[in-house]
Amino acid sequence: MRLFLIRHGESESNAHWDKVVKGSQLNAHLTKKGVEQSRKLTTWMAEKIPQVDVLYTSSLHRTIETAEPLARHYQIEPVVDHRLREGGYNFKSGDPIEDDLLPIHKLVNFHEDPFSPFAVQPPGVESFNDLRTRVGFFISDLIENHQDQTVVVVMHGWVLNAFLDHVFNVGSYRSAYLFAENTSITYLEYLHPNRIGPWWVYFVAQTPHLEVLPDGLVTLKVEA
Repeated sequence: MRLFLIRHGESESNAHWDKVVKGSQLNAHLTKKGVEQSRKLTTWMAEKIPQVDVLYTSSLHRTIETAEPLARHYQIEPVVDHRLREGGYNFKSGDPIEDDLLPIHKLVNFHEDPFSPFAVQPPGVESFNDLRTRVGFFISDLIENHQDQTVVVVMHGWVLNAFLDHVFNVGSYRSAYLFAENTSITYLEYLHPNRIGPWWVYFVAQTPHLEVLPDGLVTLKVEA
């Protein structure tokens, strides 16, 4: 299985974090810049990856909108999966939290405490460990259903971190956070059984489709 993990394009919550923490809707849409990033992503992938067999996306606006130009180019219907929603956007049960209960003010340092809920309101919000569990179930389904296929998954920053925790067998307590630019690409391959290891990691959080970043090394100031 050839697997491409894509972080969504710039969203309104990425661009206007000061408004988000004051109560704006966290199920944000893409900005104009995010739409352009998604277009450039699609142009690059169309040149480098001639065929995609299945396209997954989380059920939040910013991932669905990032996936739209990919879906048009490859002429496939995106599969929307709640397990790919950003950390703290689901209940501990795995069910998605309704939009009218967002935003959630996330106070927990999940590196130090991965077992406490991301937030106290609404009741029953997941922890980072719960996020990793739902991502793990999603990975298991990928392995079972998509051997010898090319798969694209449009997701979120914390979901990408949880995904790589599984690939690299990271324990409960993490010591690093992978900072991924909007529309960054991570390319993995699952080759089980293989004497070197079932997962091959080719590159992580790369943006070959974007021009030189105007603000220095990174453009994204805040994770949302």
